Order: sequence, then structure tokens, then C-alpha cells
Amino acid sequence: MITVDKYFPMYSVILVILLVLFFGSCQPKPLDIELEQTPVKMVISSQIIPNSVMVVAISKSFGALDYSEDYDSTSSGSSLVDQLMVKDAKVSISYNGVTDDLFSINGVPGVYASIYTPQYTNVEYTLNVYNPETGESVTSKATMLEIIPFDSVSAKRGGGADSNNITVSISFTDPPNELNWYMINFYTQDDTTNNEDPYAKESPNQFTILLSDDGFDNPNISGEQVLYNWTSDTLIASISNISQEYYEYLSARKRGGSLFASIVSEPINYPTNIEGGYGFFTTHFPDIQIIVLD
Repeated sequence: MITVDKYFPMYSVILVILLVLFFGSCQPKPLDIELEQTPVKMVISSQIIPNSVMVVAISKSFGALDYSEDYDSTSSGSSLVDQLMVKDAKVSISYNGVTDDLFSINGVPGVYASIYTPQYTNVEYTLNVYNPETGESVTSKATMLEIIPFDSVSAKRGGGADSNNITVSISFTDPPNELNWYMINFYTQDDTTNNEDPYAKESPNQFTILLSDDGFDNPNISGEQVLYNWTSDTLIASISNISQEYYEYLSARKRGGSLFASIVSEPINYPTNIEGGYGFFTTHFPDIQIIVLD
């Protein structure tokens, strides 16, 4: 016959209480620590509208821990962007011994443009930015690579349940005996910014493909891409021959999440060619095709 001590349950409770008190006393108390904040720096983005305009957008970085203290966390996205943009900067682009000053765009703080800077392939452009409010300066250099155009672009809208989806077919010729990196964008006339622009609004009518020709077996490149829920009746397709550094920057940005998230986060871990700042200065020249969908 097996018997159980009637006092065993009480001993068990006491033992559990003692263990809890013991291990609880071993837990370290929370410590208040101060993390060194990364200095605020200018963040650069650039874009070229072929045969027309060079655009440079300038914002400022900030730490995630500073967001609720220094910025109105209840602000809308547009208000927050307005707070981050650098106004009244002195911006210039130099090339072939010539320097052009960029002008600020009315109603678009932090965005500067030049309509006189010629766009020469295989020419190095130097960007210089000075912020008189802080005394901060940044500089960067980029070479405009050869234009690699589409050989063909076509798009077809689906039928029935797939009527809001379109299939885009593209082809282009990859120059042999050299490494190249490409950015292909699909967007609409109503949304002329695209995913290479960190200040572009997010929209279902945008899609970006990044390609490296490392491993391409044939210089004649062709492929298809399905664009889902494409409500617009137009499609703008662009292809840009970009540098390896810009390709790596865009790849990191794409992994980093949404465009808005990239604005309100500090891009210190992203590749950059900005001396004294963050972001990327690029002078790629896109080939653009516009297609009207049936």
C-alpha cells in the first residue's frame, strides 16, 4: 500500500514560493542607458527627366529614438516630409569645367532642379550642396552611363476576372563583354514619380525590377511581367543603365520596406556615394516608352 504524506502539498507550495523569490532576486534590474545618437546629416536623391531636367531632393536624417521628441508623431506623411526637407540650400552641379546652379521648386520644399544642364553620356558630374542653416556641406560624383534602350515594349490587359491585370512584354540588348546593371520601372501618367525616388507616393500603379547581367547567356534579353490591379489605361515603362553602386543601394532600399519607411528611418546602413551625408547621387539616363492600354 502506498501512502502520501498529507503535509506534502504544503511543502510543495513553500518550495515554489522560495524558488520564485530566489530566481526573482537574481533578475537584474532594468538599467537606464543612453545610446549615442548618430549626427544629423543631409540625405540626397537625384533623378533625370531625359533631355529636360535634373532634379535633386535634399532631406535630413534623424534617429528613430528622436522621432517622438523632435517631430510631431501625429503629423500626416506630407507634414512629416515637409519637416524633413532641407530648404534654402545652395545646390550646384559641375561637369566639363562648367558649374550650373540649381533653383528651388516653388511649393516643393527641399527639391531643386536645373533645366540648363546638358546630359552627356560618359561624362562625370559633381554635385555640391551647402546648407546655410547648419553650415553643413556634402559632395558626390557620378558618371552618366551609356543609354541602353528598349528594343520593344508591349502590354496586354487580361479578360474577365483578370481584366485589372496586365502583362508587359519587354526586350532589350545587353552589351556583350561588360558587366551592366539595370533598373526597369513601370508606372502611370497620373503617377510620374517612381520607386527610385524616395519621395514618391506609394501606389499600386508602380513596379520596379532590378537586374544584373551577371550570368546572362544571351545579349538579347526578353521577358514578361504581370502587373496586378493596374487600374490606369496607360503604362509608362523606363529602362536605365545604372552603376553597380546604385544597384546595390536600390537593392538595400527595396529590402528596407516601404518608401515612407525609408524616409522616416536613418539610412546609415545603406550604400552611399555621398561624402558627408547619406543617400545617393545618380545621373542615369532612362529610355522611356508610353503605352496606351486597350
